[in-house]
Amino acid sequence: PRPGIFPIKERDDLEVDFEFDIKPYPIYLFGVKDSAKARLATISCLEFQRARLKFKGFVVHEDFDGLSKKDRNRITSATDKQFISLDDFRQNAEQVLEREAA
Repeated sequence: PRPGIFPIKERDDLEVDFEFDIKPYPIYLFGVKDSAKARLATISCLEFQRARLKFKGFVVHEDFDGLSKKDRNRITSATDKQFISLDDFRQNAEQVLEREAA
C-alpha cells in the first residue's frame, strides 16, 4: 500500500489514506474513526466518481455503529466495500484483495 495519495492533483483536500495498486482498478482505502472522517471519505469518493476516476473505494471503520444512521447511509452509498472494524479488516482483507485482483 502507498500512503497519502491525492488522486486529483489540484484537490489537496481529497486525500486517500492508502492506495493498493491492484488491476484493473486501484483500491482507495479510508480509515474512518468518526463522523467527520466518514463525511470526508464520502465526499472524496463522490468527487472521484464525478471526475470519472477508475477506482474502488474501501473503508475500515473504527466504530461503524457509532456513526449516525445518515452517515452510515451516505458512506454505504458512496463506497464499494466496508470493514466494520479493524479486526474485520485484519481477518478478511487478504481474501477480499485477492478476489479484487483475480
